[in-house]
Amino acid sequence: MDLTHQKCFKSSISMASNVALTLLFLYLCLAHEINCSTSNSWIKAGYHYSGIEFPVSDINSALFTHLIFAFAYVNSSSYQLSINSSDSQKFSTFTNLVKRKNPSVTTILSIWVGREQSTIFFSKLSKSYHRKSFIESSISTARLNGFGGLDLCGVE
Repeated sequence: MDLTHQKCFKSSISMASNVALTLLFLYLCLAHEINCSTSNSWIKAGYHYSGIEFPVSDINSALFTHLIFAFAYVNSSSYQLSINSSDSQKFSTFTNLVKRKNPSVTTILSIWVGREQSTIFFSKLSKSYHRKSFIESSISTARLNGFGGLDLCGVE
């Protein structure tokens, strides 16, 4: 994984507003307190980039609680999620392949919003029709491909 992808989580957080982050943090703290107060479990996440030659079938998913698969992209005019046609087979089989070794692993679809698009992307999402298109297509794409969650990734 190159440096750009390693910075993914940090820069995604820095793009969000402080208010939204505060609310998300409070929600996660409350959810953790309610659902996991007696558990000492840790989240062990891994990131798999579709553009590398390492086969998904070689991932030892038993080592992880969550596996993130990258990247789906956002169409800059429709704000709908898209997967490159050359990668569609990888996305559609990812969840089934990793769940063979670990049925309880949660798979997450990572959505790329690159450095050059991040400002435009977040300003466009302030419009409800763009936001609705993005949200609906993201959920639909994730469900269609068997993912249990979404990750928004961008680099500043």
